[in-house]
Amino acid sequence: MKNIKYYQYYLTFVLVACSGAIIWQLFIPQIALSGTSWGVALGWQKEIALWNVALVSAIIYSFIKKEKSYYKILTIQSTILFIVLGLNHTWSFFENLPNIFFIHLAGIFEILLLGGGWGIYALVKSKD
Repeated sequence: MKNIKYYQYYLTFVLVACSGAIIWQLFIPQIALSGTSWGVALGWQKEIALWNVALVSAIIYSFIKKEKSYYKILTIQSTILFIVLGLNHTWSFFENLPNIFFIHLAGIFEILLLGGGWGIYALVKSKD
């Protein structure tokens, strides 16, 4: 069960990242206006925040249950989500050059490389 720590560390990161996203998507969505090429879309931003509420809730539940299978499936799901969202930010970043949008740049590093890369690392290291 020692390999479970890789899942726990990664899911703690996801919990913190998604909790932050809930706050800015719900309460300060205007960040998207200047930070992305996408502008403000309050309905979609609220849906993203609600998706994050569900993910955060599932992670908290998995921490309460301390069940490796829950950790693993949430790590797989989060890793895939971070990779595809990070690739979306990468696409938007390069599509809008020479303009530099901060959130797209941060999305490449935080979401794709850190979130996606760390998730892959956790899955590889946690193999039985």
